[in-house]
Amino acid sequence: MEPPAQLGLFEGPVRQQALSDRVPLTIRESRRARRLILRCVPPHTLEVVVPPRTRPAEVAAFVGAHRAWIEDARRQLAAARGERDLPGQIALAATGEAWTTRYRQGSRSRLSVSIPARELRITTPGDAVEHAPALLCRWLRAHAAVVLRPLLEREAQRTGLVPKTVQVRLQRSRWGSCSSAGTLSLNAALLFASPEQLRYLLVHELCHLQVMSHSPRYWRLVERWEPDWRKLDRGLAEAWKGLPWWLF
Repeated sequence: MEPPAQLGLFEGPVRQQALSDRVPLTIRESRRARRLILRCVPPHTLEVVVPPRTRPAEVAAFVGAHRAWIEDARRQLAAARGERDLPGQIALAATGEAWTTRYRQGSRSRLSVSIPARELRITTPGDAVEHAPALLCRWLRAHAAVVLRPLLEREAQRTGLVPKTVQVRLQRSRWGSCSSAGTLSLNAALLFASPEQLRYLLVHELCHLQVMSHSPRYWRLVERWEPDWRKLDRGLAEAWKGLPWWLF
């Protein structure tokens, strides 16, 4: 499942991480794009969507023509983000967990986990704000792989829809996806969603095993297993805005 169109719906590989230090943008190629589009993707990203085989010169010209909009959007995102303070606690709403984080300097970057105390001990060789986010993301992905799989198995048993393979990744534009080969991909950031939103997302992707499109037949199947899907779908779209900055 992806954010709605106004929040950014992108496919294809990231072609370029930044056009310059002054205008950092993610460039994504989309098979569905018919023209170049600039979008804010909550919570902290600007992206340019381009049709396949768009020439770099066209992208550069497009960005140049919209530089004022880009700079204004960057200021708004920076204001919304506020200071980049590292968390003293990571609250995972989906599971009701609260993990305390401790930071100290050392010779190399490492993160150790105390499961009984639900504590993350993070060591960095310099500025923790610079090094810690990657460590936190690595831990979140590993933790999500442990937590999400049994929850998915429970929903698979309930619906009778069983994927062939399950992947847990950390993505910026999708909560989850399902391939025609039967592979489900789940976003580790789902741990920040509510339990109800997480359950709906699992049902959403499992139903794609039977119907790949978002056709009326598909939504009837979703409604069979999650009658409140409309409200939960809207809530997940809004949940992107509340994700912590260090995920990105």
